[in-house]
Amino acid sequence: MPILMYHSIADSAAPRFARFAVRPAHFAAQMDHLAAAGYQPITALDFARRRNAGDLLARSVVLTFDDGFSDFEAVVMPILLAHRFPATLYVPTAYVGRTASWLRDCGEDQRPILSWRALRDVASTGIEVASHSHTHPQLDRIPPPVVRDEVLRSRELLEGNLGCPVQGFAYPFGYWRRHVRSAVDAAAYSYACAVGESVVAAGDDILALPRLTVTGGLGLDGFTRLLAGSPTRIARSSIDVKRWAWRAVRRHIGFVGGDPYAPEEL
Repeated sequence: MPILMYHSIADSAAPRFARFAVRPAHFAAQMDHLAAAGYQPITALDFARRRNAGDLLARSVVLTFDDGFSDFEAVVMPILLAHRFPATLYVPTAYVGRTASWLRDCGEDQRPILSWRALRDVASTGIEVASHSHTHPQLDRIPPPVVRDEVLRSRELLEGNLGCPVQGFAYPFGYWRRHVRSAVDAAAYSYACAVGESVVAAGDDILALPRLTVTGGLGLDGFTRLLAGSPTRIARSSIDVKRWAWRAVRRHIGFVGGDPYAPEEL
């Protein structure tokens, strides 16, 4: 089953961020396709619950949106509501009501993030609002106590400001290692999403679910091919090799900046 990952839905973006900005007209066409093809969008939390119960719907798909950009309320919500599609929004809580300063290297540090009022309005429609850490760090590069704080503080802030339980987590940049997964597990999240660039297979870890990146310029044909992908053994092995190779490179060069071209995000 596919879990789709979006970021910004906007007509313009800095060159280094362009692959993460899907034009509104393209997004609308993608949602029209899901409706016409009989797909049944569910939230990531609903997927986790249904998977545990062995009760997945036919032609299910999960729509996820990382980072809490303000265009989610302005552009995405009207399209989702028109189709009555649920979705999941992952929010880095340190930036609520501010801008995406972690994207300075991409020239997108002024891209606005939703306010707490806007997030409450979004949550009131049935959209799942979940954690994307507190400060959007590379969690696999920071000490375990800081990881625990990032994982816990983000949920506390979301629950305190939204007045509802938060059970989902998405790893910033898709980066995670054993101690990061352990922190998410210890915090009692019901599920967590990575990237992985694969549809979800039966044996996938509920705390490291793979997602498929919907990139800018994908086109409707590319979008339909993305949905139709299958988790073949060769494809999954290739993805795992790329992930481990990138981790080795980052350890070797002491990489600390968030790289939008990292394999976990490709």
